[in-house]
This record gives sequence, C-alpha cells and structure tokens, in this order.
Amino acid sequence: MNWYRQAQISLDEQEANEKALRYERSQNPIAEEVREHIKNPKPKKPRIPKKNKGGDCYEVAGRYVMDNGMFGRGSDLVLVHGEVTGQGRISGVKYGHAWVEQGDMVIDRSNGRDLRIPKSLYYALGNISKTIKYTSEEMRKKAVEFGHWGPWDLQTEY
Repeated sequence: MNWYRQAQISLDEQEANEKALRYERSQNPIAEEVREHIKNPKPKKPRIPKKNKGGDCYEVAGRYVMDNGMFGRGSDLVLVHGEVTGQGRISGVKYGHAWVEQGDMVIDRSNGRDLRIPKSLYYALGNISKTIKYTSEEMRKKAVEFGHWGPWDLQTEY
C-alpha cells in the first residue's frame, strides 16, 4: 500500500471518529455540557477540599446517575452525599461518601465495587447520620456550578 492510500485511510478514520462524536453529542447534549465543565471548570470556583479526597465515590456515583438517570431513563435514580461512620481501621471516624439510591436499593460502585443492597441495611452498616439527595437534574446543575463531582453541600468531619 502506498503512502497516499495510507494517508487517505487515516483521514477516513478520523472523519468517521469525528462524525461519531458529533452524533453522540447531539444525542446527549446535557451530558456533554457536564463533561466539558468537569474537564474545564469555571475559574475561581472552589475545588474539592483535600480532606475530602481519597476515594472515587463522588465521581463514580455522579457518573452513574449521569449515564443512567438522565433523559427519562432511570428517572428514579437519586444521587446521595452522606456522612458515614468508618469500620475496621477507621472505626468510628465519620467521613463523606456518595452512592446512588433506586427505590429501596442502594447502588455503590466506588473503588471498583458493584454493591447493590437494601437501603435499610446500607444505612445500618454505615451508621449514616446525615444525607443530601439530588435528582439527576439537580446533580447536573451542581456539577456545572462547582466544576467537580462533589461534595457540594455536605459538611463532614473528614
């Protein structure tokens, strides 16, 4: 294959990729808006405090709601930011955490897990003391406003 044909194939692949990206954006414009603001947050907005870093729960839970709960799909999904009490090595330590609720079930996919358990059991195990819940639309607005996945309104010990 000569160099001209190789270059033409490369340009065809690039054009196909650009078309696919334009199509995806046209089908999900709000998700694209959220992704853009997450990648390029507005200047002078507060970043995630260092004391709240350590896991991926806020991003994973937010992405789950964004990917599965917008545009009428999974409209019963609720993003929850809450204060849980640690177990094991961090027994008794209260810290911020995020998960998704769907009816009476909790979905927690943080740190590579795929946990789905009844809400009452999850709250009992985590000794959850306070929560703030967001619909998918409220989550989208908060993510755009703050330029990160959270926490936005939750005040925790750690």
